[in-house]
Amino acid sequence: MSSASSKTAYGTAFQLHQRPGLEVIGLTSPANVAFCESLGCYDRLVTYDALDSIAADTACVYIDFAGNAGLRNTIHERFANLKSICAIGGTHVEKLAAKGAGMIFPGPRVTRFFVPAQIESRTTEWGADEFGRRMVAAWRTFLATVTDARTPWLLVEHHRGSEAVQAAYAKVLGGKGDPRTGHILSLHKQADGL
Repeated sequence: MSSASSKTAYGTAFQLHQRPGLEVIGLTSPANVAFCESLGCYDRLVTYDALDSIAADTACVYIDFAGNAGLRNTIHERFANLKSICAIGGTHVEKLAAKGAGMIFPGPRVTRFFVPAQIESRTTEWGADEFGRRMVAAWRTFLATVTDARTPWLLVEHHRGSEAVQAAYAKVLGGKGDPRTGHILSLHKQADGL
C-alpha cells in the first residue's frame, strides 16, 4: 500500500496484518520509514524508489492511498501478478491523476473505495449498535498495539483561525508534516475559556 505513513493506510495495514498468510508491504518516503516501522503493522517497508526489491512475479493487491498516477502506472507495469487495485486516497496531491487519465491498463481495473459509503453500508448491514461495538473493539485493539508512552503514534495539534488553518494545510500539502501529527482545524478562533 502506498502512503504507508498516512493514518488511513496504517489503520488498514493494522487490520490486514492480523490476517494470516498476508504480507503487508508499506510504500513510503525515506523520511517516513522509521515512523512506519514504529507502528508494527507492516511486515516490510519499501521506499518508492526501491520497488524493484519486491519480486515482479509477486501475487499482490495494490491499495492506493497516494493517488499518484505515475506510481500507479509503475505498479501496474511492474507486477505481472497484480490481482486488484483499490484507490482510496490522494496524499500525493501534486501527482494526482486527472479524472479518467491513466486508468486504462491491461489487467485489473481500479476500484474506488469511499469510506463514508462503506460506513453506511456496514451500518445498514449490521445495525448501528453492532457497527459501533465493532468499531470500539477494533479501536481498542489498535490502541493496545501501537500505544507506547516513549513514542506516541499520534500527536494532536489544534489550529484556530483562517491563518493558522491555511498554514497547517500548506505544511501538510507541501509534504512537510510529521506523520505522527493529527490536525484539528477550525476557521473560528476559540473564545478564552472555551
